[in-house]
Amino acid sequence: MLIELLTDKYPGMRFWLTQRLTALVMAAYFVLIVLLLLIKQPSGYAAWHAFAEPIWLRIATYIFFISLSMHAWLGVRDVLRDYIFNATLRQYLQILVDIALVVYCVWLGFILCEI
Repeated sequence: MLIELLTDKYPGMRFWLTQRLTALVMAAYFVLIVLLLLIKQPSGYAAWHAFAEPIWLRIATYIFFISLSMHAWLGVRDVLRDYIFNATLRQYLQILVDIALVVYCVWLGFILCEI
C-alpha cells in the first residue's frame, strides 16, 4: 500500500512523507539536545566548547540542519505555489531560497569542522 502511494500516480505523496520524516528527525534531535543540556548544564565558554566537541554531536547537528533545510524547502515551495501566481517570479524566489539554504548548510559545515 505504502509503495503504491510513493509512485508517480500520487506525485505529492513523496514530498508529504519527506516533510513528515524530516520533522521526526528534528524532533528527535531536539529531545536529544534538551536531555544533554539537562544532564551536563554547561556554563562558560570552555564548558560549551566541550559540550559541542564530540564528533557524534556535530554529525547529529549537521543531520538536523540538513533535515531543517529540506523541511523549509518543501514548506516554502508549497507556500510559493499557493500564493505567488506569476510563474517567473515564483521560480526566481524559489531559486533564491534554494541558494540561501545551500549556503547555510555549507556555512554550517565549515563551522562544525572548526570546533
